[in-house]
Amino acid sequence: MILLVENLSVNYGRIEALRDLSLHIDEGEIVALIGANGAGKTTLLRTLSGLVTPRSGKIEYLRKEITRLPSDRRVEAGISQVPEGRGLFATLTVEDNLLLGAYTRKDQKEIVRDLEEVYRRFPILKEKRKAYAGTLSGGQQQMVAVGRALMSRPKLLLLDEPSMGLAPVIVEEIFETLMQLREEGTTIFLVEQNAHLALDHSDRAYVLENGRIVQAGGSDALRKDESVQAAYLGG
Repeated sequence: MILLVENLSVNYGRIEALRDLSLHIDEGEIVALIGANGAGKTTLLRTLSGLVTPRSGKIEYLRKEITRLPSDRRVEAGISQVPEGRGLFATLTVEDNLLLGAYTRKDQKEIVRDLEEVYRRFPILKEKRKAYAGTLSGGQQQMVAVGRALMSRPKLLLLDEPSMGLAPVIVEEIFETLMQLREEGTTIFLVEQNAHLALDHSDRAYVLENGRIVQAGGSDALRKDESVQAAYLGG
């Protein structure tokens, strides 16, 4: 097991964003989290990344508790997030944005190799490496965001709404890359409002409503569940 979350609760003032949330992710899996806007999906990812401090509960990563571990230490340990909205530095070049993903690393030769690996995965980024990130299309920016996360050599990759606002052909390319990464041993936690997409590309899934996990199971089983169909699949 790579990640274990037990009874996690997060408050924003008096608002309870997550309530007694528990889940687990095994190594090598793609696990999806689906839910409506405002359900708490982004809050959960930000808490796993160390950007939000929980009120109570426990987070274990590779069987070590990291509930209070700073975010940069989590990156060093192998947890990397692709945030909703991409979070790029618009006035830096594509290459500078990618290299920021390796900010916790000191192995310069390996960093150069990993940069070339990102360019192999996303050839358009090599063409655009000297362009300012703010001048790229939405799909190219999402490729930079994924590439930046990969530059930290993550064992666990957290993705927040990777398909948002992208053309179908770009979404397909991004998700092909995710499937390749899983085949190469990266574990993926996918937060995605497009439930069809999430369930089609995951092994298991959790359904989050009002800060609570209300359903969990194999993605195929959830796709056939009448309540999931009615709420998320247009059934």
